[in-house]
Amino acid sequence: MINKTDKYHEIINLGLQPVSNRYNKDCDKKCLKTKLVLEQSNETGIIKLKNSKDPIIYKPLVDWIKYNEPEPHLDKFVQKISQKYFHKKKIVVGGITSKDDTTLDRFSKLGHKIWRIDEKKDLKLDSRSGIETIQHYLVPEKINKLNKKYEKADFLVVRHIWEHVYNQNEFSSVLKGLIKKDGIIFIEIPDCRKLLRSKDITMVWEEHLYYYTSNTIVSSLNQNGFRVISKETISYPTENSILLCIKPYIKKKRQIKNIKVKKEISLGLNYGKQFQKNKKYLHKLFSEIIYKKKEIVFFGGGHLSLAFIAFYNIYKFVSFVIDDDLNKKGMFMPGSSIKIKSSDQIYNNNNIFLLLTVNLTSENKLINLIKKKNENIKIKSIFPLSKYSIFKQ
Repeated sequence: MINKTDKYHEIINLGLQPVSNRYNKDCDKKCLKTKLVLEQSNETGIIKLKNSKDPIIYKPLVDWIKYNEPEPHLDKFVQKISQKYFHKKKIVVGGITSKDDTTLDRFSKLGHKIWRIDEKKDLKLDSRSGIETIQHYLVPEKINKLNKKYEKADFLVVRHIWEHVYNQNEFSSVLKGLIKKDGIIFIEIPDCRKLLRSKDITMVWEEHLYYYTSNTIVSSLNQNGFRVISKETISYPTENSILLCIKPYIKKKRQIKNIKVKKEISLGLNYGKQFQKNKKYLHKLFSEIIYKKKEIVFFGGGHLSLAFIAFYNIYKFVSFVIDDDLNKKGMFMPGSSIKIKSSDQIYNNNNIFLLLTVNLTSENKLINLIKKKNENIKIKSIFPLSKYSIFKQ
């Protein structure tokens, strides 16, 4: 039951969970943990983590952890922007983080002038600093210094950071301060609608503060003094990308439009309700698998594997995780005694129940490769949207 006098209602309380980049050489080593509680705004339907800790504490302890975002859509997007808003004239294009580099490169090839904030020189951050740290240090006090070094942008690229930002009001001021009077800001974020509808618990990640849909992102930007001049959703198998071109309000901020808030709230509540059902189902299923003398093994030692194992609390069922990344092999999954081993470990074992955590576009190719080496392996996917999903009978 939602109390309408409250600003937020709770969707899922996952309790204390290990930070996903804290791989250990020692299975007994204590791991940094954080409390994960997913809540939803009664006014806008926006879903967020109820964290009190700023994500700067999640800064990796190593420099080999990388996160990749889908990019096939960028070629057409850059061409369209150049023609639609700037009529092919040469412009100044700015960027915020390394996630913007490939977009900037595309603009550069078209002859546009580009720049990007240097996290080391401009923000005094080290090589291990990622989005979680940059969002913390990119504050209004930096605007004058940045304006002296970089020409104000006609078009500012801001990919996959908005959902990480804790103080969006301050961050918005920085973005507005980096563009020309009639400048445009390009925001790209993951669209969580598919994950919410499919009840995919791996959506939750300690570094993502906000979980937007194509409706709720508009409310978020309105709240922070922006108007959306264009919005496009790019379809991908698991998680779509939302591309938005925005401008600051010139006059008084317009009233926020809460689009289909009831449907958004229903989406969030149903997501939370399914979690406990899925947990009960998995514990029963895995108990039966173990009873049949089979080993449950995960393919892929990333944060999605950890989320599935930790949130559903299935540590006791998992024999090991395989990952051929040389940096991970021999390590233990964060906060557990589950060891990461080479893929060679599964090919001579006919009692393996394998759970894939790879991108849906790679599943068929990977399964064919595995089956060539061991046709007796039972293979499923952790993702509800996969045709091989563990949740499909």
